[in-house]
Amino acid sequence: MPRTTDKDSPVKPVTLKDVAQHLGLSVTTVARSLRDGHKIGADTVRLVRDTASALGYVRNLDGLRLRTGRTLSLLAILCTADDSEVGDPGAAGLLAGMQKRLIGSDYSLHNAPILINERSVAQLASILRQRPTDGVFIDHIEPDDPRIDLLCQEDIPFIAYGRGGAAARHPYFEIDNVHAAYTGTKALIENGFSAPALIEADTTLNFAQDRVQGYRRALHEAGLPFDPARVLHGPTDAAAIRSAVRSLALEQNPDSYVCSNEIFLFGTLAGIRDAGIRPIRLTGFSVRTATNLGAYLGLPMVASFYSREAAGWTLADLMLKRLAGTPPTELQIIDRTELRFY
Repeated sequence: MPRTTDKDSPVKPVTLKDVAQHLGLSVTTVARSLRDGHKIGADTVRLVRDTASALGYVRNLDGLRLRTGRTLSLLAILCTADDSEVGDPGAAGLLAGMQKRLIGSDYSLHNAPILINERSVAQLASILRQRPTDGVFIDHIEPDDPRIDLLCQEDIPFIAYGRGGAAARHPYFEIDNVHAAYTGTKALIENGFSAPALIEADTTLNFAQDRVQGYRRALHEAGLPFDPARVLHGPTDAAAIRSAVRSLALEQNPDSYVCSNEIFLFGTLAGIRDAGIRPIRLTGFSVRTATNLGAYLGLPMVASFYSREAAGWTLADLMLKRLAGTPPTELQIIDRTELRFY
């Protein structure tokens, strides 16, 4: 609503030009400062935003949509586990971090959750037909993920939570899963466990393949044999993991377990109890997690910790930079987990 000096004398809305003239800056600098601050100093961004607020500047996003043809919306198509047993904490932290980074930008974030086994090209194409967007976030990346090919062909800006291989050309944020599994397995071995099993996600996922590499590397360095029978791949489903781990425990009798995430850990704990051949308190555990659950379980545990909220913030930051024109290969980040002992 336009400002007024009295009831009958409306004043024109404050424009970008007004803010720029007030500060002695260019309109471009003011626009970038108010949008995403890309390539603008933090002090300048703060000054511009404070001044714009004091002058009563309000962006006309409807007009911006009309002028640019953009939707000013971003779409997070993140996978969720169909797990009513223990729930799926994965996407919530990511979305919270994304929302925090997008505060002050022109963009709103919309979530279109899908089940892990629904991450197909057909599903992605269907969502995009129904939900026009300026940019897309996807996760659970395969080594040669056809969804990435589709997004590239359609020229839709996107950020992947995960890379599609060592030679990936797309923008991504990735947890170093080789390092996470390696340090987690190594810590168990150094704590006296000599027969760790790996309880991992489906082999079609890039991060699952990376974690096998890290696990094998730790065994090799310790002079321990790699036994494929002690590697269990399965769906992100606590009940299914519970059943499979029970069989593994009875047949292979591992003394410790390297778990992909919290859901795999909970399923593993139940499976060990069902097998009944080794006391849980004498079993070692390693888990990649974004929580402090090790402090509450009272078990010998090593955690490869990372922050899901920080990961979400970084994903959104990469998206804003991509939309501002940064080349995809300059938007590739691999972050390492922090080892925590309980």
